[in-house]
Formats: sequence, structure tokens, C-alpha cells
Amino acid sequence: MGIPYSKQINLAFDQVTPLVAAGFKVLQTTRNITYLLAAIQILTALFLGLILITLVAVLITVNPDLEEERRSLVTPAVRYLANSVVLYGRWLQVGIWTAGIGTAVGTAGGWYVTREIEQVDVEVEDPEGEDKDGEVAAS
Repeated sequence: MGIPYSKQINLAFDQVTPLVAAGFKVLQTTRNITYLLAAIQILTALFLGLILITLVAVLITVNPDLEEERRSLVTPAVRYLANSVVLYGRWLQVGIWTAGIGTAVGTAGGWYVTREIEQVDVEVEDPEGEDKDGEVAAS
């Protein structure tokens, strides 16, 4: 009675081994995805902070009651930036360059994260020697 039981255990072990290897590759991919998600979260926090600073600056420059703050905020560098980027149509060029650089960085990041991914095909046989149609496989 010990020999058939041992054969079943060996057969089950042979079937589980490729699944464990495939699971390990999935874990490696998941680890890479967590790094990507962490970078996205950091960028999101950075962009939200920049948006907050911009909104506060717009509030100070638009509100007529905050004249003293406006004088301290609008420096010659800010005046030059406003004149060159906003007033003379340079904003379109800056937007296109930003989109191009963002696309390049996104493409490089996607390539870096997905460069190690391989597709693994795993065939699972029935422990009793039958294939998926229910017919007995020739041994």
C-alpha cells in the first residue's frame, strides 16, 4: 500500500513545482509594481504641493486686500517668467516640451519595470492520467 501512495505524492509534487516557479515570477513582478506605485505616490504628493503653492500665489496676486504680499511675491524673476511664458505665447512651447519629456520618462519607466517579465506556460495534468477531455492519456 505504500508504493501507490508514494507515486501519488511524487506525481502531486511534480505538478506543484512549476506552479511554485510561476508564483515566484508573479511575486517578482508584484515587487516591481510596488516600486512603481511608490514612485507614483511620491510624484502625486509633489504635484499636489506645487498646486497648493500655485493656488496660494494666485489668491495673493488676485486679492486686492493683499497688496503688501503681492509686492513681496512678484520679484523681477517672477515678472520675467510671466512675460516670457504667459504673455508671449511661450506657454504652448513649454507645454509641448513638458509633454514630450513626460512621455520619454514614462516610456523609460515602463520599459524598466517590464523588461524582466516573461510569459510562463504551465500545463497541468490530471493526477489520474486523464487529459481535459476525460480520455486516458497514453503512457
